[in-house]
Amino acid sequence: MILLTAAALVPHGFVFARAAPARALRRCGGKLPRAAARLSGGAAAPAAAATTRVVDDIVSAALDRRSYRWVELDSGLRALLISDANSDKAAAALEVKTGHFDDPADVAGLAHFTEHMMFLGTESFPDERSFKDFIGRHGGSSNAFTGMESTGYHFGVNANALPEALGRFASFFAEPLLREDSARREMQAVHSEFQRNLQSDQRRIFQLLKSTCDPAHPFSKFSTGSLETLGGAAAAARGAPHELVRSFFETHYEPRRMTLCVLGQQPLDELEAR
Repeated sequence: MILLTAAALVPHGFVFARAAPARALRRCGGKLPRAAARLSGGAAAPAAAATTRVVDDIVSAALDRRSYRWVELDSGLRALLISDANSDKAAAALEVKTGHFDDPADVAGLAHFTEHMMFLGTESFPDERSFKDFIGRHGGSSNAFTGMESTGYHFGVNANALPEALGRFASFFAEPLLREDSARREMQAVHSEFQRNLQSDQRRIFQLLKSTCDPAHPFSKFSTGSLETLGGAAAAARGAPHELVRSFFETHYEPRRMTLCVLGQQPLDELEAR
């Protein structure tokens, strides 16, 4: 099922090419060594990210005029590249194989909190609004979600803005700042989301279902997070909020847990070389 399962899930296109991380970040003035090394699996600043597997003969519908390529890097990161010369929009999605099932028992909502923090500045783009402002200026939108066993990030943008958008997007997963002041403020945003969910019958039913299952099963965990679960005594005993996020990121946001899908106007060879 290489085909469209990945397309529905994943974000981050440029970084799967042989020299992708370095090239994409270079276009944006990025700090190459750490970002390129983390995502490609190479040394500090590799000239090329080694591609271990390329699949071009992907089955698609008879009337589908798009071209597809599946790429896997030495680091374990996988990508589905989609070329559509007639599209005036480009998009990317990246899914990480981690979700609220991986939350520590005494820090409920940490996976969701980490998802929020990923948008709040990187070493190459430290302004917290840099990504959202760029996407907005180029006719696009972005969002993310945290599930039980996966966390997804995605954006859409005008086709000509794809290269720079990908560079900015990739820096989330290579060099997030995860600052203390950002964490303090973003906990409030998570708590507001929790309070809003209290008014949702759907969320109430979901939480009721969780409360009736085996408490030893990870499905029973409270997934959203709140000021109490993220900043209370139990969480504080483990560390400051931004330290908890950093630990979760370094443990679970590994390239081998990531799958990317990117759609652009460019031919497949050019998308791979991005």
